[in-house]
Amino acid sequence: MKNENENEIQDINPETPVTEQESPVSTEEKIQPEDFEKITEPEEPNKDPEKNHKIKEYTASAKFRRGSISTVFTIGFIVVVILVNTIVGILGERFPSINVDLTKSSINTLSEQAIKVTDSVKVPVTISIMATEAATKNDQILSDYGIKYSQVGILAAKMAERNSNIKVEYIDLVKNPTYATKYKSDNIMEGDIVVKSDKRDRVIAYTELFNVQTGADGSSSETYSLVDSALASGVNSVIAENLPVTAFDTGHSEQIDTTTYKSLLSNNNFESKDFNLLTEAIPDKTQMIVLGCPTTDYTEEEIKKLDGFLSSSTLAGDRSLVVTFSPNQKAMPNLAAFLAEWGIEVPQAVVVESDQSKFYTDNASYILSNVQTALKLGGASDYGYFTTPLSNPVNLLFDAKGTKTTYSLAKSNDSCYLVDNNTKSTDTPVKAAYNTAALSQDSVKSGDKTYKANVIALGSTQMFSSEILSASTFGNGKYIVDLSKYATGTSNTDTAVTSNSVQTNVADITLSTEASTLVGFGVFTVLIPLLIAIAGMWVYHKRRHL
Repeated sequence: MKNENENEIQDINPETPVTEQESPVSTEEKIQPEDFEKITEPEEPNKDPEKNHKIKEYTASAKFRRGSISTVFTIGFIVVVILVNTIVGILGERFPSINVDLTKSSINTLSEQAIKVTDSVKVPVTISIMATEAATKNDQILSDYGIKYSQVGILAAKMAERNSNIKVEYIDLVKNPTYATKYKSDNIMEGDIVVKSDKRDRVIAYTELFNVQTGADGSSSETYSLVDSALASGVNSVIAENLPVTAFDTGHSEQIDTTTYKSLLSNNNFESKDFNLLTEAIPDKTQMIVLGCPTTDYTEEEIKKLDGFLSSSTLAGDRSLVVTFSPNQKAMPNLAAFLAEWGIEVPQAVVVESDQSKFYTDNASYILSNVQTALKLGGASDYGYFTTPLSNPVNLLFDAKGTKTTYSLAKSNDSCYLVDNNTKSTDTPVKAAYNTAALSQDSVKSGDKTYKANVIALGSTQMFSSEILSASTFGNGKYIVDLSKYATGTSNTDTAVTSNSVQTNVADITLSTEASTLVGFGVFTVLIPLLIAIAGMWVYHKRRHL
């Protein structure tokens, strides 16, 4: 038993020699650590040597390098464009003035007068636009009339950017119908604007922002924008310390066109009221009364009211009476006697111009007058063309008398002559320069202060027509504003705002319907896409052969 165990031990003794056949691994082929790692790692699948060679060859080629660089550059360029577009969009929203105004008439740029008004705002002012911001920016408001309503949002935003006291908000009247109840008397609707401060509110109707007129051909329409001046006047009126009242007498079938005149007054911090001098008292806070070309004479009672208004010691401020005339008026003895006391006489005649270069519209009575500077109104230094069509002569009966002093406000050229009902075709008219507007001034004590009392006679009522006051050709609008401010003692207190009407749909090129269709379909629908496709195919062909 023992022998058997010893034999077994001998068999496993390491010193016992082992034949080569019995040993699976020789001592010289022992497993090394690196061999162990090879055994433990999974073998990679067999690779195609030829395929590997082609890949290496392609990646090392100029075609691959150029294509890769081009792809990277293209992707980088697209990313940069997107980033720049995003940044510019954000900056454009935050700083509207960086957006370039490409409109023909620069309607998206604030005018000088709008800038002056904006810079003068010292108190919080809110411009409320009766529309959503999206509808405004996308010109969805009043689009049926061909109106670019986005101009309202653009200019309002530029005013707010320029002065931090100005804020712009959008009011959706559909979602917020109760807002309109605050302005029931104004009947506000979509497209209107409300400008407000702690002092007062001002509602600007959309008809004050845009004016759509029928074209000369009777079928087309012409759209005019007044947004710039309307916003400026709205802001100007809500920051004014006080609003002097201008009262228009309506009891004598007056022939004056007051539409644009009242708009000018409203734009420049005046409040306008109509009243009947015969049956009603002069409205409170009135500083200017307008008798706009009356067709019937005034009673003695009315004359006393006018005289009491001019001499009132309870009215703390300058006051004025403005009377306009027309050659076709009937004689008015009571009014004439009252004016004579102030040194003014207005004959029933018309001033006619003999020099064709000094009148317009082929009508010799549509004359150009010269604004006189003896009396400083405190406004513009130059009014350009100033017209007084169909004007009566305004004579001054004295230069000074007692406490009253007279001034010429405007004169015709010395090439003019007068025509009245007694003028004959065979007469040789006397040519001279005639006054077409004059002012007589007195002084009035109120408390411990002295104020001016003025009587202003304007020979031309036609000079107040909307066509003239709104036309940029003439300086009548600016002059009337300055004269009204002087008449009420408010000169140099606020920025003057005149209505600037700018046509927004001016046609640069006239095309027939057929030509317009050809351009729209042929060029933009067919030609341009075709050229882009050809260019793309050419680039693809070139890239294939790099």
